[in-house]
Amino acid sequence: MKKREKAPSTFDPFLERLVRESDTSSDRIRAKLSNVYDWGFCELCWRSTEYSISVGAQKVFKRLKRGNVKVTPLTDAIRAAAQKKADALVARYEQAWKGEFGRYEPARMLMAYCDMVEMRGDRSVSAFREHVERRILIAAWARHGDLLRPTKLPGQPEGAAKPSKLYCEAHNPRRSDEARRAYQRDRRFALEYDELIDKIWSQEAGTLPKWDIEAHAYVRREAYRLLQALKSPTSTMDDLLTLGTMSQAEIARQLGVSRQAVSAAIKRRAQKQATR
Repeated sequence: MKKREKAPSTFDPFLERLVRESDTSSDRIRAKLSNVYDWGFCELCWRSTEYSISVGAQKVFKRLKRGNVKVTPLTDAIRAAAQKKADALVARYEQAWKGEFGRYEPARMLMAYCDMVEMRGDRSVSAFREHVERRILIAAWARHGDLLRPTKLPGQPEGAAKPSKLYCEAHNPRRSDEARRAYQRDRRFALEYDELIDKIWSQEAGTLPKWDIEAHAYVRREAYRLLQALKSPTSTMDDLLTLGTMSQAEIARQLGVSRQAVSAAIKRRAQKQATR
């Protein structure tokens, strides 16, 4: 008989107790969360999903009777103990780079104590210290209870929707009327947005490292900017004309429109200014 797995728990700040976190049955969400780079990005823009923000807001809680919990404070003693251990690891890492523990020890320590995606290819001692200090501190704190994420985003009222694994706060249709309008507006162009992301990666294949999480954020942000320009080229064209630093051909090339369209926009703009 297959052993029944215990559902993970999260902390409800309004109930002030642990609640079970039901695992998703959605193939779409499971596929998204399994992607080491895209799992934390909103489906419709470059911002972080609500879920990824809640994961980053984890705290340590001590279990009490009847499912109640209380927050375990991060004391100076915990910080001091964690810093001492981190200093020892950094010292060993420095020695490892000098070859004192064999040729594979630096790589082993990086894999054991660091997130290679977050390090963005920086294997220096200072980068190692930055990652180790944060991780060791969390590990030392977690020894005094259970490390859990809250079920609500900071500042959200009671009864608010759970953090979305697909969308950011600005695109979650369950978050607010403004977010619902943004969702409806951008959802229609989801395919175009994905195509622009692929296009930018293709054009910048020689300059943007795919292992760099910041490069992924840049590509998504740039694709979103281009998408907004394609959706409302007139307003974007007016902004570029106001700057006065680009020729008609350059504006047309950037927006993906003809020079005639730019020329017509200039005439309309001149007519508007003349009637004021």
